[in-house]
Amino acid sequence: MNKLEALWTYQNAEIELEEFENVLRNTETRKKLLQHQKYLQVKQQFIKNLENEITVSQNKIGEIASHIESLAAQMQQKSQELVEMADYDLEDLFIEDVRESIKESESIKGALEQNKRKIVEIKKKLEKASEEIMQTLRNMSAVKKEFDRLKELHNEEIEKGSEEIGRLKEKLEKAAKKVDPDLMEKYKKIKQRRPNPIARLNDDRCGGCSMQLPSSVIGRLKASGSIVECDSCGRIIYL
Repeated sequence: MNKLEALWTYQNAEIELEEFENVLRNTETRKKLLQHQKYLQVKQQFIKNLENEITVSQNKIGEIASHIESLAAQMQQKSQELVEMADYDLEDLFIEDVRESIKESESIKGALEQNKRKIVEIKKKLEKASEEIMQTLRNMSAVKKEFDRLKELHNEEIEKGSEEIGRLKEKLEKAAKKVDPDLMEKYKKIKQRRPNPIARLNDDRCGGCSMQLPSSVIGRLKASGSIVECDSCGRIIYL
């Protein structure tokens, strides 16, 4: 077996292994498994976002509640002022002071009612977010059961295929031992940019890119069996 024949045998063994591994990676079971996994990841992020929103809303309620307490204290103070004004003699009262106190009281009352409405609205949003989380968790639970079932089936597929993968890897290792080390290094460098680094000569054309090879190159290849690379794609030509 010459150098190129050994390399060709190695590439065929490598292709066989890669194709079988690709089959295992692309079974219908694994495709469904990945779809379920993606769904669960998206929903986990969705729940996390809702939980963050709930935390922000709860903090907001705390801030508004503190503001309501402050407004209530102001309201009580204004009410006390109006009560005290009622005990004054009319001659001692300035009508503008009374009007101003009433106006301030009405303003505080309006602010209190507005902030209470805000709390009610936020609580409704919190309830909705909590319901969405619970519903999402229920949906995820059903998907997780199916995910676990598919994972078990895929593990069985891998287990069944592991014996064949072992056989193909052993075949590849045996083929690799027969390849010239320098040629193997060249093969691996080409593979970094091209699949199937060694290509057959088909009707004086490169089997990788179909580029017509010069007659001088073909003559040299046929005469000496030397290592020739395609000028177009860089693959090693195998006669």
